[in-house]
Amino acid sequence: MKTRKSLFEFFLLFCFFFCMSYPCIAQDYDILIKNARVFDGSNKPEFRSDVAIKDDIIVKVAKSIIGNAKKTIDAGGLHISPGFIDMHTHADIGMRHLENRPCLNFLKQGVTTIVAGQCGSSAWPIFENAENQIKRWTDEGIGPNVALLVGHGQVREIVMGREEDREPSSEELEKMKTLVKEAMQQGAYGISTGLEYTPGFYGKTEEVIELVKVVAPYNGVYHSHVRYESHAIDDKLKLIEAIEEAVKIAEQTGVPTNISHLKVSGKRNWGLARELCAVIEEARDNNVKITADQYPFRFGGGHPYFPLIPRSAWIGKENNGGLSSSDIEEIFDHLRDSKLIDLYKKTHTRNIPITEQHEQYLNNLPRKRLVQLVSQSVVNLSNLQGSVNARERMLFLKRMENSEEAENIRKKVVEYINESAASGNAGPENCYITHCSDKNLEGKTLKEIAEIKGKSIADAAIELDLMGARGTNKQYGEDDIEYIMKKNYVATGSDGIAPFYGIGLTHIRSYSTFLQKIKKYAMERKTVSIPHVIRSQTSLPAQIMNFDDRGWIREGYKADIVVLDLKNIDNRASISNPHQYCTGVEYLLVNGTLILDKGEWTGALPGRVLKPKKP
Repeated sequence: MKTRKSLFEFFLLFCFFFCMSYPCIAQDYDILIKNARVFDGSNKPEFRSDVAIKDDIIVKVAKSIIGNAKKTIDAGGLHISPGFIDMHTHADIGMRHLENRPCLNFLKQGVTTIVAGQCGSSAWPIFENAENQIKRWTDEGIGPNVALLVGHGQVREIVMGREEDREPSSEELEKMKTLVKEAMQQGAYGISTGLEYTPGFYGKTEEVIELVKVVAPYNGVYHSHVRYESHAIDDKLKLIEAIEEAVKIAEQTGVPTNISHLKVSGKRNWGLARELCAVIEEARDNNVKITADQYPFRFGGGHPYFPLIPRSAWIGKENNGGLSSSDIEEIFDHLRDSKLIDLYKKTHTRNIPITEQHEQYLNNLPRKRLVQLVSQSVVNLSNLQGSVNARERMLFLKRMENSEEAENIRKKVVEYINESAASGNAGPENCYITHCSDKNLEGKTLKEIAEIKGKSIADAAIELDLMGARGTNKQYGEDDIEYIMKKNYVATGSDGIAPFYGIGLTHIRSYSTFLQKIKKYAMERKTVSIPHVIRSQTSLPAQIMNFDDRGWIREGYKADIVVLDLKNIDNRASISNPHQYCTGVEYLLVNGTLILDKGEWTGALPGRVLKPKKP
């Protein structure tokens, strides 16, 4: 009897310890995705597979995986893909604020990695360095992974100032090269230029070549917002020359070069994509490492909403007392430096709090630049001009009473709609009203509204502007967008930001680029296949950026994975209501951590600041 009791007690003990240890033994994987249809990042068709993740690694890809996991996702009826890589963003500006660190507008599109520091602006404030940014984001957490670039324009401004339209001295060039080298040593992936912006525009080709050479020993990448991109409206040869300049820089440095947001701006240039791509392809045939990225929209600009009456028509030949930036700067110029800096601290929103390095930067600025910076920080001039300014309205309407002056105003309005760089010389048939007190007119073209009202284009535009309406133009031709999209060397880059949700106006590309490309161009228009789009958003940008452990659904790769419901993709953002998240991303993993679960943010911040491997 005693022996039987002992055996029974031993059996109970065995069962207890077995049950206690079983969960630990049985958890083969952290996450197991079952019954998925997989786009692996190649151009190949989808295939059925399970995918298992342990820690931050894809450990198994097979038709049927047997094993237990902490979380199992049944992806029956869904598709999985490598997490999308956004080749071109300005998210670093919004990410200076804690509330924007998750970057939900990117996550909800399926983006798991972004490249920041584009168009010549470094991915960190001008008064800091890469090391500061890496530490901050690593300590505080971010949603997606981020790769940082050092900006040529920012480096030039630090060494030469913002307004210096000249070549650098040999000493200045060496200082700029030192700053680029420092950024690369601290973890930057490469260098960017904004050769259409101040101060980047002042840098000659030879200057850029010397700075790009600095990133070569670090296996760096060069991203270029090329010259004349939006200002070649009247001279298509300028844009071709700009692409040729990028090719020259790639040839002479040996550094992989990526042309940012490749596009053809201006209606009279539509069709030029073939010539631009021919320049790129000739270079690629000669083993020059050159690629591009694009966003799938027909209008550009970070804030693509403009008044319908040009400034010159508002103020007239004699200026009529119209308010200008110089008026505002003249007021601020009466203040002492200490008071200017105090005002800046109270109104500047991009960097809070103002750090010691930031304050030192302000104290070292030339007086003229300090006045400009503070006046722009305190006063948004566009909120004081045009139809919102009672005095300017009164003077404008008074001039409209003079028949000769009124005809001159109408002529300027028509020229503006048809010919200006702001309109992309797109004409009234491509000018869409985005915001208007009469909601029935939103989404219609200026031409359509003129016909509805029985008015001329000019008079319809004037009436709308006086109502506070704003428009946007389709500057890019659909054929050019599709021609560029079909190229196997063109990746996807949103040119998006990390905005405060619901605040202000922004381009819809910040909310819908990646799913727009899948739904509109692959599923609806069938311009390209879904695998082609997926590759342009995963393995291709990974290859361009030298990410050797991301961009594929393969064993041993990082578990950045998007689970898509292709049938229910809805790009809700519109030109009249841009702050709308996409739907269609059911689950999203960043470094093996579930960051979207059934489309909702889990609260996790698993992103990392990616650093290139040392050569």
